[in-house]
Amino acid sequence: MPDTPFIKITLLEVNPDHTLHLTFESGEKRIYDFKPDLERKIFSPLKNITLFLQAKNDVYGVVWTDDLDIAAEHLYRNSIPAL
Repeated sequence: MPDTPFIKITLLEVNPDHTLHLTFESGEKRIYDFKPDLERKIFSPLKNITLFLQAKNDVYGVVWTDDLDIAAEHLYRNSIPAL
């Protein structure tokens, strides 16, 4: 993980297969598979692909609604490097 107090997302690509392609401030590109999170009650509304595709980058995480967001640190730690 980068040696910064906060990890920042500079670019977000949201995909219909429930993956997020993320570019971090360091320039590192990573892929986060959101499918396992869909089984968590809080994220179950994101099974609706129309809602999932509305994700927005708020720099320190990804946001869908006032109640649905996920932190950049979590996304970084639980993603894989993009090839």
